[in-house]
Amino acid sequence: MSRATTVSTAVIFVVALNLRPAVTSLGAALPDISVAGSLIAAILVALPLWAIGLGGRATPWLCGRVGTHRTVTLSLLGLAAALAGRVLGGAVPLLAGTALACLSIAVLGTVLPLLAKGSAAYPLGLGLGSTAGALITPAAVLSSSWRAGLGWWALVALLAHLVWRRTTGEFLEPRPASRPVRATALTIHFGLISTVTFLVMGWLPGILRDAGVSPTTAGACLAVSMAMGLPMMWLVPGWTRRWRNQTLLVAALAAPNVVGVAGLLLAPAAAPWAWAAATGMGMGSLAFALTTISLRSKDSSLSLSASVQGVGYVMAGFGVLACGWLHTHTGGWRTPLLLVLAILLGQAASGHVTVAHRATVIPFPRRPRRIVPKVPLRPGQEIPEVGA
Repeated sequence: MSRATTVSTAVIFVVALNLRPAVTSLGAALPDISVAGSLIAAILVALPLWAIGLGGRATPWLCGRVGTHRTVTLSLLGLAAALAGRVLGGAVPLLAGTALACLSIAVLGTVLPLLAKGSAAYPLGLGLGSTAGALITPAAVLSSSWRAGLGWWALVALLAHLVWRRTTGEFLEPRPASRPVRATALTIHFGLISTVTFLVMGWLPGILRDAGVSPTTAGACLAVSMAMGLPMMWLVPGWTRRWRNQTLLVAALAAPNVVGVAGLLLAPAAAPWAWAAATGMGMGSLAFALTTISLRSKDSSLSLSASVQGVGYVMAGFGVLACGWLHTHTGGWRTPLLLVLAILLGQAASGHVTVAHRATVIPFPRRPRRIVPKVPLRPGQEIPEVGA
């Protein structure tokens, strides 16, 4: 592996670390935020998805104006400022800071899959960032306040900014798409996956706390969920490139989420650790979708990544808000969780449609043909067969 490849992979990993703590830290601290009533709490869970969706659509234009490297630089600075500003106090700074942070995340999340080229560094960075946000934030909230638990993530964004500034010239500029690409099924698939993922990150502690689980245990269960997603984020990109039966892979990745959500529906307090672990393993579906986006973009198409992620995240925002609205108006989690199970069925169906058209989804690598070198044969030596 060349030095440039090593540095690029490491930098992508460091930057990707910042794409989830803004959300998972908010979910972990949400029950303790005094300014977050039920409606504001629902908006806070859905707002990141809408901001990410709208910001992703603007990314190709921004990259065309200032270049990819400067776009990432400005996004990291905006993320740091937003994470610091949203803890100033009151509902308005909290909402505005969350929106700005997620707009920055949208730009980063649109560009990084193309720079990663299917590498596991990007989904692994997402998984580790999700785990850190869920694990560290509750401890910081207990030891100090929710402002400290949320605000210190601005320092992580500044660190990523400093690392990124040293990579000038090491990445190729993504090019616009040369032709329209059919991505409807992939967009729907990504949107449904994102809905379930952000529901887990935003509502899992609240579901467990309402079921009688202690706040400390509920926060730890979210951390376990994010941690269980880490090995999936590492393994799934390779599976996506190698598995021939992609429909089976889609079903296998959706199954743990079905188990986890069904457990939260039927007996949330009976085995909270098991349900959390199952939902974490189900996050491998997100790694599958992100890897598929990068592999479909043979020409480093920003427009494809922006379209799939932009529309997908907006869809997910409405799904998350619908679950929050159902919880508010029914007074429980039964109806929202039934909706999540329906979303998982849609996720599996759209995933099947996505991978059914192999020619328009991802390139399947062929086995290289072994070539027999032309060398003089010794007396009595047979000619070996090609590919033997």
